[in-house]
Amino acid sequence: MKRTEYTIPVRLDAKTFRRFSYFDTLKLRKRWVRPVVFALILIAFAVVALISRKPQSGMITAVLLAVGLGLPLVYFGSFFSTVNMQVARFGLDKPHRVYTVVLNADGVHVTNNQKAEAPVQVPWKEVQAAFRAKGCIYLYVNAARAFLLPDGQGNAPAEEIWEYLVKHMGDRCKF
Repeated sequence: MKRTEYTIPVRLDAKTFRRFSYFDTLKLRKRWVRPVVFALILIAFAVVALISRKPQSGMITAVLLAVGLGLPLVYFGSFFSTVNMQVARFGLDKPHRVYTVVLNADGVHVTNNQKAEAPVQVPWKEVQAAFRAKGCIYLYVNAARAFLLPDGQGNAPAEEIWEYLVKHMGDRCKF
């Protein structure tokens, strides 16, 4: 028998947070595209400079390659470092409860377990999207805020929770 309400007391850990950060930044928002395009453009100019065989073309090629490869490396290194600093700041080395999500006919209700604040209540029609990823569901209540629903933490199997989301959100649920 299918439930009409699902409760997920979310215990967040470093691995789940990192996977979400990589998904959100690199896959969903595609923030890897600009650094890669930048690198490709500068590499192409470096090749053209090298082929021209003019005086100083070796120096220009070296500078273009250094900048074209260096800046994207700094960008990605900074991103991964920031994610690691967030893991440390939030104390995710040891899993702990961060919030409780309740899914029912009215929508999504979220209670913060770390600090006293008003619960978040979002009707189904306002929930932006849900994504099924390895070991977790990412539930975006708006473009800037998502709640993670790790598998095995709810009062039902993850597939049943996913089916409930699909029932209420339709094509806003994506794999």
